[in-house]
Amino acid sequence: MLDWVNRNGKILLAVRPIQAFAGSFVSLFFAIYLNSLGLPLWQTGLVLSGGLATSTLFNLVAGYLADRMGRRRLLMFFGLMSTAAGLVFTLTNQPMILVVTAVIASMGYGGGFGAAQMLERVILAQCCEDEERTDLYAIRSTIGSLATAAGSLFTGLLVVIQSWGYVESIAYRMMFGVFTVLNLIIVFLYLMLDEEAEIEEEKAVQVALSPETKRYAVLLSILFSMDALGGAFIGRSLAAYWFFERFGLGMDKIGMIFSASSLLAAVSFMLAARISKRIGLINTMVFSHLPANLMMAVIPYMPTLETSLFFYLGRSLLSMMDVPTRQSYTMAIVKPEERSRFQALLNLPRSVTMAIGPGIAAYVMQFVGISMPFLIAGIIKSFYDIALWFTFKDIKPPEEE
Repeated sequence: MLDWVNRNGKILLAVRPIQAFAGSFVSLFFAIYLNSLGLPLWQTGLVLSGGLATSTLFNLVAGYLADRMGRRRLLMFFGLMSTAAGLVFTLTNQPMILVVTAVIASMGYGGGFGAAQMLERVILAQCCEDEERTDLYAIRSTIGSLATAAGSLFTGLLVVIQSWGYVESIAYRMMFGVFTVLNLIIVFLYLMLDEEAEIEEEKAVQVALSPETKRYAVLLSILFSMDALGGAFIGRSLAAYWFFERFGLGMDKIGMIFSASSLLAAVSFMLAARISKRIGLINTMVFSHLPANLMMAVIPYMPTLETSLFFYLGRSLLSMMDVPTRQSYTMAIVKPEERSRFQALLNLPRSVTMAIGPGIAAYVMQFVGISMPFLIAGIIKSFYDIALWFTFKDIKPPEEE
């Protein structure tokens, strides 16, 4: 099974479900947990923004130093950082300590540490042939989405723990204990990666981006920044808070909603790999993403929970088709030795705008209107889709030429 994927690729495929499961259940209750400790929503938004800003810095460092310091070393570092952060959240509920820890380790950011994921994608690009690259990213995304669905359901354990007689704060800390153990397992999996995860030291030292690659980096950075800003306006933590406040749903029901959303996203990942072979990566990204963003803009203006869920879940079925296709496309249009640095350049402005989003969105939710971020996100991301298609529709990856 998966004979076309090398050993490192299989290890990283094993990492993804653990990473996604852990990030999923923590991100769903993160904003609600901080709110229960006395942090107002706008401050929680700043914590999320601070965590993403830290992730931006680590992305930049990883992109420029990974091929010299060693990709595996940096993956270990990020894995240990997430483990340590989970341990802090398990052992204390002092708000100031938790805020500092959350900012340093990007807690509440679903799916795992951003810089680690960037390095994993770079390694995966050399774990198979070009023709199978999109399939590999689609499989990784599908596995992650299924694990995210399971993690969302796992959030309901909070209700069960409290029914056993434990107070709310202890129940949350027990969940963070599970998060800690899962991240420790990830660290052990990183230890199993071999030399093929790296690039030759001579190539790493000599890398200089070509003028064409620099042009791609500038254009895609601007476009991906728009998409990231829109996405940050309504991330999992704030979306869960919206369902909590708007309809008074408990964490068990919120977990079921996000679980269904992740299962539909898993379907879209595999559809993306098939559709992209027929119509191309860029067309697949845009033609699925644009309708999804228009649906997102109308979600909060539906009169009932049922109609809001119809559009929210419909968006989930379409919105994630651009994930494996985008990952594959950005790896395909540059040389292997340029990938780490290219990804760092793409991630820097994208991460900056992503970091700004939650703080602004939380402020808007609290002081302007709790539903306004949905509309803003839908408009921004729709403009991104249109601009991406007109800019890159004629730039093809090797397998499409």
